[in-house]
Amino acid sequence: MKTNKNIYLLIFGLVTLLPMSCNNYLDQTDTRSISDASLFKKPQDGINLVNAIYDTFHDGDFMNKSLWYGANFLSQDFHNYGADVFFETYEVPANFDPLNILWRRSYQGIARANSAIPIIAKMRAEQVIDEQLANRLSGEAYFLRGVFYYYLACSFGGVPLELQTIMDEGRHPRNTQDEVFASVAADMQTAAGLLPWKEDLGVENIGRVSKGAALAYLGSAQMWTKNYAEAVNTFNQLEGKYQLKAEFIDIHEYSTQNNEESIFEIQYLEGVDQSWGHANETIWFSSFHMPEEVSNFGYSYADPKLYASFEAGDKRKLATVLGPGDEHPSPAIDIKNYPKVIEQFGGINTLGTVDKPWKGADGLRSGYYSVKTWRDPNVTGSTGPKQPIFGGQNIIMMRLGEVLLSKAEALSKSGNEAAARDIVNNVIRKRAGLGPIAASTPITDVLINEYRHELSGEMSLWFLLRRSGEHIGYVKKAFNINIPNGKDVLPIPQQVILDNSTVKQNPGY
Repeated sequence: MKTNKNIYLLIFGLVTLLPMSCNNYLDQTDTRSISDASLFKKPQDGINLVNAIYDTFHDGDFMNKSLWYGANFLSQDFHNYGADVFFETYEVPANFDPLNILWRRSYQGIARANSAIPIIAKMRAEQVIDEQLANRLSGEAYFLRGVFYYYLACSFGGVPLELQTIMDEGRHPRNTQDEVFASVAADMQTAAGLLPWKEDLGVENIGRVSKGAALAYLGSAQMWTKNYAEAVNTFNQLEGKYQLKAEFIDIHEYSTQNNEESIFEIQYLEGVDQSWGHANETIWFSSFHMPEEVSNFGYSYADPKLYASFEAGDKRKLATVLGPGDEHPSPAIDIKNYPKVIEQFGGINTLGTVDKPWKGADGLRSGYYSVKTWRDPNVTGSTGPKQPIFGGQNIIMMRLGEVLLSKAEALSKSGNEAAARDIVNNVIRKRAGLGPIAASTPITDVLINEYRHELSGEMSLWFLLRRSGEHIGYVKKAFNINIPNGKDVLPIPQQVILDNSTVKQNPGY
């Protein structure tokens, strides 16, 4: 936690005007001649101040190994090829560096938000920015602080709550998980009162958070604290503001980024420095999840049980996971055109074949791979200088499909099972091309099944399963794995405990 004070000082001097080339609404600014007297004297300074909070997502392994791993490896639908196989036994070591990255970067973002909130208020009081811009920027800061705490609590349970700039050594104990989610809800409530709706942001601000994003995370936070009726009321405010994509395949298409279903989406651009070590680490997100036979990577692969679990006719299946002999469902992706496929397999247009599945050079992968992370047609899958492995696909963090399933769960748990089934059967499953689930199927099983098949391979599945309280039984039923006591959450990073002895490790680690 000592990091918070250091980040505050860094922001106050320089980070406020960092070059922000990763987001389509962020402009590059030369910071070498900045002085204290020049800070926060014009509206753009306030905008850049908040841009620095967004930029927290663009570093190291934060999006992939810190967030995607936790959301998907713990659900057992995906596995790691390489050293990080401990997710399969829920024995994640406390010295696993992506845990430290998740903690450190989240608190950097929180510290930046804590610094930005009073500075924006001061700029407004001094009439540097008008009320409308001040409200929007403040709302973004509150939202982003809340969203970092949201993912910290989803991953670790309780963490220390720091809601103002830390001027001491920052060695503070953990708050409870409920306290953290209550704080998330408070931040999202504040943000929702300040932010405009998505349609009012204007094209120049595509990708910035909106009132709808704040309400979506508010409802989820309320569900974590078991305030289900309040969550239903919150989710109801989103009606008419977002629309499901008519076809499931189109949700994650490269050509439909920031679409009408997307509520909060991390922005990435082509044309930035696409090289190893660049802060926009998700430029290699796609290649990481593509087969080795295509990209030289294949470090994550799907469990065949996920592939087999989809009902016949479910349109979500091949838009989520490909198996041997399958063609890629995206019209933008032709497997036969990848240089390695041409070189090694004569340009076949399927993910290997049933007889010869693509399991990597050593045959240790399953032959099944994620599709939601493989939509950017500019990722060629070669390491050659003329054929980069990097891409610019955005990542959806929250979308309407997730909100509707959360609302269904909240309705069920607040006593309205009929309305919950109506959402599942007549909205979610209807788009998937499926009929209603039998009324005799317990609603809990219905919801867990739909969470899995709607959201597997995205950024939330394990967190929602854990929020439901059904995750232990689900893993036992689907994979015959007994989760060791306490290890349904990740361990507090070892470095955090070494730096701050008041932070206690999660039970079981």
